[in-house]
Amino acid sequence: MPSKASSPSTAPALRKRVTRKAVAASAAPAVDVAMDEEVPADEGGEAGTRLTQAERRALAERRILDAALELVARRGSVRMTLAEVGEAAGYSRGLPAHRFGNKAGLLQRVVLNIGARFEARRLALPQHRPGLDAVRSLVSTYFVRDDTRWIETRALLVMMTEGFMEDSELNPYIGEYIRSSISRLEQHIRDGIALGEIRADIDPTTAATLLLGALRGVLHQRLVLGDLRLDKVRDLALQMVDRTLAPH
Repeated sequence: MPSKASSPSTAPALRKRVTRKAVAASAAPAVDVAMDEEVPADEGGEAGTRLTQAERRALAERRILDAALELVARRGSVRMTLAEVGEAAGYSRGLPAHRFGNKAGLLQRVVLNIGARFEARRLALPQHRPGLDAVRSLVSTYFVRDDTRWIETRALLVMMTEGFMEDSELNPYIGEYIRSSISRLEQHIRDGIALGEIRADIDPTTAATLLLGALRGVLHQRLVLGDLRLDKVRDLALQMVDRTLAPH
């Protein structure tokens, strides 16, 4: 017996179902399996060349970290969300989570990034000798601020404040940043003692802790008051370092 052909009444219905499925599939959001492929409209390779995957990933990471840094500086990290970081960076809302896992992971990288930028500024200064000269170089670096809005400084001081709040997810990262900073300065002081440039009765850990606390306190006051003459503060700080640390 010949097979029955689809009746005129059922064929349109079948076509409608197929059409609805096609429309639904095209309207559904794509899964972000290649979110690192995204490139903001205002970025691209030189002379219109297409960025490599590694370049796209590096670009995405840099823009996300910059966006997070600015949001933290303006409003703090507690209210910041990964979704708004993605939008502020010019990417999808889900890309920060895709790249950094969660908010804690992103904040950890923000803290590390601030440290890396500070170290880059320090290395850009004229080379210093180990010991007292290295201590003076570090002090001078604290007063070098090439971003007129002081975004890095404000963000770091904000996170340091948030870091001692109860159950703060920032505490481990800020704590490690502070310990690392003290350890670096402490080693410079130890070198100075070994070279005879710094008094032997100076405790390196205590001196490093006090000096860093004073430097960060000055920057905090500058952000609040806005009119401190940092060049004068720097010059006096260097004189105090020489008078306090150098042998009598």
